[in-house]
Amino acid sequence: MKDEPLLVSGCPLCDIYLKKEIITKMYWPLKVDDIPKSEFIIIECKSCKIPMVIYKDHTTSINREAWGRILYRCKTIFGNDITLRNKPRRIFDHFHAHIENMRKY
Repeated sequence: MKDEPLLVSGCPLCDIYLKKEIITKMYWPLKVDDIPKSEFIIIECKSCKIPMVIYKDHTTSINREAWGRILYRCKTIFGNDITLRNKPRRIFDHFHAHIENMRKY
C-alpha cells in the first residue's frame, strides 16, 4: 500500500477521510482517530442505512489482496453469510461496497 492515498476534495467518500466526520454508525475502525491510518472504513450508508465499505483511495477498483482484507474484516464483524455489493448507485468514481444478507448483529 502506498504511503499517501489519492483523495479528491468534494468527493463525499474522500471527504470522510479528509474531514474525519462520521455522521452515521461506524463499524471499522473502532475510533475516528484511526480513520487516516485505515486502508478502508466501514460505516452505515447515509442513504440506505446498511453498512458499507469505503476504500481509502479515490479509485474505481481495488486489487485482489485489498478485496480479501475487506472481506475478512466484514465477515469478522457481520458473520460469514454476508455478501458485498459493489455496484454503485450514486457515487461511481470511488470504490465502495454495501454489505448485504447480514445476520442481526
